Amino acid sequence: MKTSLPEKEHVIVGKDELIHQIAARAGLNLKETSKVIDAFTEVVREDVAQGHEVRLMGFGTWNLRQVAARRVKSIRGGNQITLPARKRVGFSVGAVLSQAAQGKRAISTPRSAKMANGQAKHSQSHLKK
Repeated sequence: MKTSLPEKEHVIVGKDELIHQIAARAGLNLKETSKVIDAFTEVVREDVAQGHEVRLMGFGTWNLRQVAARRVKSIRGGNQITLPARKRVGFSVGAVLSQAAQGKRAISTPRSAKMANGQAKHSQSHLKK
């Protein structure tokens, strides 16, 4: 689905397109990829509903936030009404995703690559003393 904005074309990537892109990059078939995405969203939904914080380092953090009751002006009659307190899901953007949105390439070295280079061993050498 594409919508036009004044300056650029705005592309919305839906679940089906996401499944295709992930399957291609991960070398999985579409059915396996769909199951993985469904399982991921189910786990995030259940954990956040229980009040847990779900964090994907570099990508972002989902959590449950308490929103206080507040008084607002009704759009129907202009009267003041009170919206009750409620819980809502919050998402905080991680550093890598934030940098990608700014057009910057994030510098991240996977832990396994650090181990291969000896960097992680060196950084942990002070712990052995």
